[in-house]
Amino acid sequence: MSAATLNKPFNNLEKLPHSPCVTLYHRNGRVGCGTLEREVMTGRLLHWSAVVSNGASNSNAQSSVPPYVAVLDEADYTTSSIEMLQTFSSNFVAGDDYGPVNDGGGPLRGILVLSTDPSSIDGVTFPSPEPFAPQGEGTPMENLSVGSSYEWNVNNNGDGLTFTDMAGVPTVYIEDSQTANYLRIVASEQANSISSDLNAAVYPSVLSEFNYYMGPSETTDGTKVTSQQCLGWKDLDGNWSPKCLPLGGNSVWAAAGTPVTRRYMPIHQSQLM
Repeated sequence: MSAATLNKPFNNLEKLPHSPCVTLYHRNGRVGCGTLEREVMTGRLLHWSAVVSNGASNSNAQSSVPPYVAVLDEADYTTSSIEMLQTFSSNFVAGDDYGPVNDGGGPLRGILVLSTDPSSIDGVTFPSPEPFAPQGEGTPMENLSVGSSYEWNVNNNGDGLTFTDMAGVPTVYIEDSQTANYLRIVASEQANSISSDLNAAVYPSVLSEFNYYMGPSETTDGTKVTSQQCLGWKDLDGNWSPKCLPLGGNSVWAAAGTPVTRRYMPIHQSQLM
């Protein structure tokens, strides 16, 4: 889709201006978003509330459901809403309505996060994606932090979304208010058409397609991919060819004086290129 053609009939998907969510690898695994494999992930736009309500009322676990992309406002983009979407998707198998799905993922094929209409911003609460204690509880550095349970992000409603592993759920942010409003309307209209059946009204549909492969969660032998594996990647010819770039911030640690009771090792946090 593109902002220039949103009001015209179209059969092909065009690039829509957006900001993507990326993957970060750390010492214990990964956080962030990305497609499951290198193939694109496609689904019809549905408002997230309809997906959650229909998923909760459908007890036919593992039935096939047409692939969908959940659309939600940025104020609703929280750990709780993402967990609900992931949970309900895990109860179904993605159908082949918009092309073969061979990656083993559920019908949730991505998320569009829409910017809030500036005229409707009064009274809207925007949670912080950081946890209450960003350097401690619920983070990869939990056991290495001083005062790990000190909650200093309370006033910003921190909910820890930053540290959620969303592998298999590519996510983008739509900043343009006009485009966001159109997508909000389309997602709601298509959600209303499904009534209480996620299999209803498959065609015609406005779709979204994601091409955001950010690397695997595990290697072929089942080993969890961490920043160490990502930074130490070697090609088949044995040449060192890291697939990540080290980040600053939590990646750089220092201590005042000399630690005498334990040895502190560098902690790498990396972004896949």
